[in-house]
Amino acid sequence: MSDGQDAGVGAGESTETSVAPDDAFAALGDETRLRTVRELAAADQPLGFTDLFERVVDDPSKPSAGFAYHLRKLNGRYVDTDDEGRYRLTFAGRQAARALAAGVYTERVDREPEGVAGDCPVCVASSLEAQIADNHVAVTCVDCGTELLALPFPPSGVRGRDTDEVLDAFDAYHRARLRQLADGVCPDCAGRAVGRIAFVEPTALPGVAEGESRPVVAGACEECDFSIRVPVSVALADHPTVVAFLADHGVDARERPLWNLGPEWSEAVLSTDPPAVRVSVALDGEVVRLLVGNGPTVVDAERTTTGTEEGGEHEKNEKSERSEKSERSEKRDDDQEATAAGSS
Repeated sequence: MSDGQDAGVGAGESTETSVAPDDAFAALGDETRLRTVRELAAADQPLGFTDLFERVVDDPSKPSAGFAYHLRKLNGRYVDTDDEGRYRLTFAGRQAARALAAGVYTERVDREPEGVAGDCPVCVASSLEAQIADNHVAVTCVDCGTELLALPFPPSGVRGRDTDEVLDAFDAYHRARLRQLADGVCPDCAGRAVGRIAFVEPTALPGVAEGESRPVVAGACEECDFSIRVPVSVALADHPTVVAFLADHGVDARERPLWNLGPEWSEAVLSTDPPAVRVSVALDGEVVRLLVGNGPTVVDAERTTTGTEEGGEHEKNEKSERSEKSERSEKRDDDQEATAAGSS
């Protein structure tokens, strides 16, 4: 056919074939096959049998029958041939090669904790710390113990980068994934993803009553086992209304890392059933409020000045919250001084 479609498949139709997961992974269970996948991924064009054989095996002078056997095990699932009989990776083969290069299945990265610039949005102490452990990155406040954000990160994202560079890459990586999730697309497999507002028990949050829940956006894929949980504010960090509001006040939203969006942000739970959370950002006498319902969906957004009755109430609440944070910080400093005096 002139358009390159398979004559057996009509326009708009698709065919699906599948193989048992055990068989799919077993096909990669040999060093020769893994090296074959790596060499085809590194090549800038399909490779003929002899060329591929010489690149993969340690001693090309030996018979090629053994290599041909391993190649047949890959053919059809991870490798196929072009019209000239040269070998190339399939989509599954390219995915396997990328996973190998990223170290997802073969490497574990751990680093000693390092200090991070910025004040804790919970207790305002300048004691943030980044820890990279078991291919996860976590930013925590050492003073109050609050884990601000902890998410997985591939080993290749850490390799060759210092901690500041890792955090920049970590921020960009998860911003992109959260945008995909907001569009209903799984960032891992491109399957259908859904999100909802969930309420979880806080971990070491100063000033939070025992048993009081914290709202998060919980996303999950309907096809694979991808799942993620982030604070509601983090899920809205790149929302167009927020980005425009910050830009109007001379703030680039991308300069605020996901784990520390700034003291201008606040959340208020309006209802747990059905879930409803109001996220507010206040700057220079103006505030933007987003009403978030389950989905999660921004069902309403408004901008007001703090001179209005509603805006004044919001400003009062914001000042009260900042005052409470300051009091907690001062109390902590007093306690530390008393402890030091008692030990001297």
